[in-house]
Amino acid sequence: MCGILGQITFSDRGCFTAEEISPRLIDLMARRGPDDEGVWSDGRHCAFAFRRLSILDLSDSARQPMLTHDGRFVLVYNGEVYNFRELRSELVHEGVKFRSTGDTEVVLYALVHWGHRALSRFNGMFALGFYDSVEKHLLLARDHAGIKPLYYMLTPRGLVFASQYDQILAHGWSRESQVSPAALGLYLRLGYIPAPYALLQDTYMLEPGSWLQVSGENRVRHGRFFEFSFSEPSLRGEEAFEAVDAAVSSAVRRQLVSDVPLGTFLSGGIDSPLVAAKMRAASNGTVRAFTIGTSGDHLDESSDAAAYAREIGVEHVVEHVTSDTPLQMLDDVVAACGEPFADYSIFPTMLVSWLARQQVKVMLSGDGGDELFWGYFDRFASVLEKVDGFAQSPSRQNTGWDLQRLLKTSTGHEDLRWPGSIGDIYRLKHTRVSEGWLKRMLPDLPEWPSDFTLFSYTGLEPDRTAQWLRWNEFVGYLTMILLKVDRASMYHSLEVRVPLLDKEVVDVAARVDWRSCLDVQRRLGKLPLRHSLARHVRHQTWTKRGFTVPMDVWLKGPLRPVFEEAVIEREEILGLPLNKAAVRAMFDRHLSGQVNYDWVLWMLLSLALWEQRHFTARRLSSTLTQPETQIQP
Repeated sequence: MCGILGQITFSDRGCFTAEEISPRLIDLMARRGPDDEGVWSDGRHCAFAFRRLSILDLSDSARQPMLTHDGRFVLVYNGEVYNFRELRSELVHEGVKFRSTGDTEVVLYALVHWGHRALSRFNGMFALGFYDSVEKHLLLARDHAGIKPLYYMLTPRGLVFASQYDQILAHGWSRESQVSPAALGLYLRLGYIPAPYALLQDTYMLEPGSWLQVSGENRVRHGRFFEFSFSEPSLRGEEAFEAVDAAVSSAVRRQLVSDVPLGTFLSGGIDSPLVAAKMRAASNGTVRAFTIGTSGDHLDESSDAAAYAREIGVEHVVEHVTSDTPLQMLDDVVAACGEPFADYSIFPTMLVSWLARQQVKVMLSGDGGDELFWGYFDRFASVLEKVDGFAQSPSRQNTGWDLQRLLKTSTGHEDLRWPGSIGDIYRLKHTRVSEGWLKRMLPDLPEWPSDFTLFSYTGLEPDRTAQWLRWNEFVGYLTMILLKVDRASMYHSLEVRVPLLDKEVVDVAARVDWRSCLDVQRRLGKLPLRHSLARHVRHQTWTKRGFTVPMDVWLKGPLRPVFEEAVIEREEILGLPLNKAAVRAMFDRHLSGQVNYDWVLWMLLSLALWEQRHFTARRLSSTLTQPETQIQP
């Protein structure tokens, strides 16, 4: 697990050396890799930089940037490929002589021998840059689920890529780039910026399961090596439960490979207790589990986590959020997010990452279970139980639908038009605040991008709709969760692995019938995971609380003066005029307890604080110092 950075120029006149890569750009990713640093350049076209968090093969043989024996091919790589031993055996039969024992060199020679076709053979999490110094080709790629991030900026001068968006912001080529209205509009509605969008024009996040190849002559090619399956289900009932249990067990065993200590997150839900139980079953030694509690309020999962810990037999460490937590952590939360990000569950995620890093260097998490096995029952069930009625008549009067009940919210959707499709309904479930409120606060709010198709679904057949709902969560909401975990954990130099997103588990999940996962009447999801967990423990929770903090209370208390100063006192935010009276009205309604607007208020506060820290002074930051280059005719 590491941080990567690189650049390719589109002109022979763009001569530079590795020493000219700005130390500031490398230092920005120092927390991702505190153990080692490396740089490489061909002196004319391409340069790479790397920060290492040593997990597999701690020797110098695994240092990066890593070159082939002949020096032609170079790799910078962030992540873990868990099936590297099998791939290594194949490459040995093809004549490759390895110098190291870890997975990096396997990734390097797999790309040399198989090209971008190797990507579909990797079972793991990764973001990488791979350069052919003879053909002058740079290949970028990101894992199938988007567990590891990869940003890039494409300009007439060349391409820059990095693990963190603040590295793109600090690069000299971004100085003249303007804020992308499309990206900003998506953030204001969704609370994050989904791939392939990024905040500035000419900057992007590489989409999960995809690759990009660019040459020194500015030829760019895109491709995909993974698509989330829409295949017809073939696993049901007990057969499905057995297949899922076997796949999860294999994934956890596979992801225990490490030359440093491991631990596991432990919540009061289903997914992380299952991972912890499988980890304990596969381990000979002590398993350490880490939990965050919220001091006994309705969000607190620590007592359920403790019950799981006792039955599973793990060493349990608990830390509690207090009333001092928001102000103590606020600067770190803003610093950890290189681009705007509004999911406030990053607070407990950062706290539990800090807690774990005191004892271990690698953690296993339960992320992915909700998305793969229809776990968000409020979202899934409320749509699926109504799909037949919607097919007959999509009108509120004729179906008896209750919009507030359907959306499971009362936080500002009162001026919405009745949705015209299942896709519209799902869009509303993920935006959490109405267009009316947003436009009152931000009169120049950008429109939804015309090429944003995440919620473009007009189907009405239940089975197809169930598959689409899961696809939507996997390629949309899950990527936001994974960005949060990556930012929070890497800020504390902690690697987090995700066994439930192992490719074997994803493949099995794609073949399970949704009716074997979701009991619509009981509002109960993840049935295969529940059956698997029941093999290890008697205790099991039934109420989904989520991993969060009492942001509604924090905004009325310790964060109130911060919000008033950072948001209400300003005239604009990232160039968008701000209607202070409308913001004040929403804030007052929240303070009075009339309505809980914590999500949208934190979304605005987070953006304002992010702008102050990362954006305002970006043109004054240290940058790559290079001569101007032009594309060759």
